[in-house]
Amino acid sequence: MIMLRQSLLLCCILIGFATASKPLSILIVQPLKSTSHHLWVVPLLKGLLHKGHHVHIVSIHDVKIEDELGQNLTSVVFDDIMSKLSEGYNPNQWREFNSFQMIQFVFKWGIETCEEVIQTKAARELLETVKNVAFDVIVQDVTFNQCLYGLWEVAKGKPPVVGFIPFSSPPWFKDSVGGPNYPTLRSHYGTDMAGPKDFSQRLWNTVNYIFDDLFRTYSYMPKSQQLAERYVGHEIRPLHEIEKDISILLLNSHFSFEPAIPLLPNAIEVGGMHVHNSQAVIDNKIRNFLDGATNGAVMISLGTNVSWKSIELDKLKTVILALSKLKQRVLWKIELDIPLEIPDNVMVVKWAPQKDILAHKNIKAIWTHGGLLSTQEAIWQNVPIIGMPFFTDQRVNMQILVAKGAAVHVNVDTLTTQTILDAFDQVLYNESYAKNMKQLSSEFRDRPLSALDMAIWSIEYTVRHPKGTLASPIKLQSWIQYKLIDVYAFLLLCLVIILSIIFFTLKLLFNFYHRHMYAATKSHKSKKMKAS
Repeated sequence: MIMLRQSLLLCCILIGFATASKPLSILIVQPLKSTSHHLWVVPLLKGLLHKGHHVHIVSIHDVKIEDELGQNLTSVVFDDIMSKLSEGYNPNQWREFNSFQMIQFVFKWGIETCEEVIQTKAARELLETVKNVAFDVIVQDVTFNQCLYGLWEVAKGKPPVVGFIPFSSPPWFKDSVGGPNYPTLRSHYGTDMAGPKDFSQRLWNTVNYIFDDLFRTYSYMPKSQQLAERYVGHEIRPLHEIEKDISILLLNSHFSFEPAIPLLPNAIEVGGMHVHNSQAVIDNKIRNFLDGATNGAVMISLGTNVSWKSIELDKLKTVILALSKLKQRVLWKIELDIPLEIPDNVMVVKWAPQKDILAHKNIKAIWTHGGLLSTQEAIWQNVPIIGMPFFTDQRVNMQILVAKGAAVHVNVDTLTTQTILDAFDQVLYNESYAKNMKQLSSEFRDRPLSALDMAIWSIEYTVRHPKGTLASPIKLQSWIQYKLIDVYAFLLLCLVIILSIIFFTLKLLFNFYHRHMYAATKSHKSKKMKAS
């Protein structure tokens, strides 16, 4: 209890100190072709502006802030990046990938998107900007796009770097902060396990972690190195060395949802940062629709990275038929015009503020793809889930929630009217789902400091202490060193030498004793023969 009070006091002191400090000049780089990653970082940007800092952001979407906060914001867009997203974008095909294919796919996609980014006008201007403008800190999405690490090498004044990964805590996060992975605790994003339980699952999970590490080290990073040097125009240090310059890494994860793992001080979990203190800015038409839901309402949304366009028309007919049989009202976010009659209890919209809608008192469940941001929003607002995952971590997220009794899993391949109705019956009328989600939500929310405040403090701390002690020396050690392989090998060698010395000493003693006894026996027999 005393330690908790001291920790809270320390946090308050640090926050107070940060508030009193001079405004910082902060560069945020979000180059990944994923709208969810952009949405995740926007609350952080606004939080930094509220603290009086000056923010220059280069992202895949524009950021517009109308009030006076916008005076300290410069927003630049990586031009034409998102317009190319639809090319080859087929979540239905990705569902068929096994874990090895998924690993290769995501890294290949990382190379392709990075190559697109460095060819943009915004990327060229960004390179010149960091060479000539002294920023206090660079805050960058390091999920992929390692080819942009070259910015840190040429940046004026060599500012400290804070990395962030909205994609939970993937296996390669340890390459930035050091230390091992924990395949015995957290499932690889390519699998569909809630968490490895028995030997076979731990074995399979470990194999995926190893393959992921090898593919990133010997295929992805060398290709990224070539792109990085093409981008800056000259040779630079190996990217795996530059990567270790990250002072603090912000992870979109939390131990209440994913299995807890030991983390170094500079790997900071800020899961749910984007949903904290969401503002209820709901369109009046949608609000009236939800307010009138006397039997409750449900929301259907596949997030920003999965589209209903990839789902066959017959499946849409099945969904509509099932929805027409519900007593609840349904708010359905779908990007296309449905060439079918929509039931009276269903409202179709092409966009909706999901995290704000989930906060509405009449929302009883959400049917989602299981993306991490959607999952965290549902957990935060205590809304049970019907999960229909497609690829990467979506499957793992849903398996975790199913294991916790807070979600029901449905498969798009076997989707029927009855399976949909059964899923809704479970989450709407089986009280255990609401009870389990309420418990999970309580654990997810219960923190000494909000995720957003923690992220802001981390950035300010990095500027105050660019060579601070949060970063562990373990990140400079090879896996042979931090796993003590060399030490264990030396100790084993010493043990072998000691045992060998003991063995040969005993052998010499035995031989000496044997020869002595043999000689004595022979002498004794000789004397007896002479006496006779």
